[in-house]
Amino acid sequence: MKKVDKDKKIIFIVVLFPLLFFVQYYLFKSGAIPPMIKGVDIKIIEGEYIQDIDKYVVKLGDNVVLSAGDYIKIPGYAKDPNIKFTILDNTKTIKLKDNSNKEKNTVILNALKTGYTSVAIMQNSRVLQKVTIRVVDPSIEDLNVSVDGTLKYVGDEAEISSSVEVDYKEFNNSYSVTYESSNENVLQVINNKIKAVGVGKATIYAKSKDKVEAIRYNIVARVKGIEIDSSFDITVGEAIKLKPRIITDPKNLTPPRVSYKFSQSKLPVERAITFENDGTIVGIRQGSEKITISCGEGENKRIEVVTINVKEGTLENSMIRNLFSKYIIEDNKLKIALSWDILNGATNYDIYVKDDTKGGSEFELYRSITQESFLKNPNIIISIDLDKDINEIAYEIYVVGRNEEGTSKPSNIESIKDTIIKDEEDEEESKDEEGEAPQDQT
Repeated sequence: MKKVDKDKKIIFIVVLFPLLFFVQYYLFKSGAIPPMIKGVDIKIIEGEYIQDIDKYVVKLGDNVVLSAGDYIKIPGYAKDPNIKFTILDNTKTIKLKDNSNKEKNTVILNALKTGYTSVAIMQNSRVLQKVTIRVVDPSIEDLNVSVDGTLKYVGDEAEISSSVEVDYKEFNNSYSVTYESSNENVLQVINNKIKAVGVGKATIYAKSKDKVEAIRYNIVARVKGIEIDSSFDITVGEAIKLKPRIITDPKNLTPPRVSYKFSQSKLPVERAITFENDGTIVGIRQGSEKITISCGEGENKRIEVVTINVKEGTLENSMIRNLFSKYIIEDNKLKIALSWDILNGATNYDIYVKDDTKGGSEFELYRSITQESFLKNPNIIISIDLDKDINEIAYEIYVVGRNEEGTSKPSNIESIKDTIIKDEEDEEESKDEEGEAPQDQT
């Protein structure tokens, strides 16, 4: 009897153990019983960060991916546990977003504001692992900009590169630098290459976060040559303006400033001409002068020398210079003060006036004065009567010199234009003189 009971117990145990195994296998496999977890370790597996001994440091505004690591579950055939990432405080320093659709047991951490916070991995209500997160907003301490190449002339190119130094040096390489040109018609930046495309001034700005560095340039045209006749013949009193043609490379660019100077050293009384900065030359006595024309600077400078031959001239080849006018309107009269330079050889000056308010009118001789009277008083006053009902004036004036042999070339034309504004008293007087219109009586 005892042997039978013993056999039953053995049979029961043999049957029970497999049954228990299959029951617990099913319970673990279905997730009814959670497995034991070992080796959970919160790590940043993607994004920019600094790992300290006790925390992770991330930049404000950045996104990084947190992972639970390669943890071990016991038993291995158990259903994966239901773990989750949880923020352990309410500082709202960071925000977590599930990332399991891309990688299992990961979340995306978005750094919202500077400060400290803690993130934990929890299984049900049990904390398996936690880590401290610090969000920082690094300050840029230095922005180093380097330009490899010279930018002086249109067509030049140079490479631009930069490096950023921040107070968290581990983040140095995570800051990008952008480049801008203040004038795209002069300098353009494409793929970290600066190209000079036009003449003028421009500034290249390198920007990273709130740090800005500026490099200023003045781009000029490369001067290939100067084209102008080698000599000019003028007469005493005659004026010409030198018009050198500056050849640039590329063609048709605005050239650098053109300058003029005497090629030979002489006393002022020995000079045959005078010249102005714009290249205007006036013959003052018989003789010859050489003028040096230059454009550009340094290696870009080009020079040409022209010869000016001055011969004795006649009045017909001369002209009145620097005619100026001033005027006032007073008592229905236009009073004009005229002045001009003395013309040697002239015995008289003829003043011509045209009224532009009258359609189709021509210049008419207004007055002739002698050289003698002009030398005594070079300020000539002319007076023109104006109609009382006139609202605007428009006159043109020029002067010519004259002697027994002929006349000079006309001076520059002075234009006088203005609008006449009458006051109320003038209008009332005008009505009184014209009389009031009779009233209609019925």
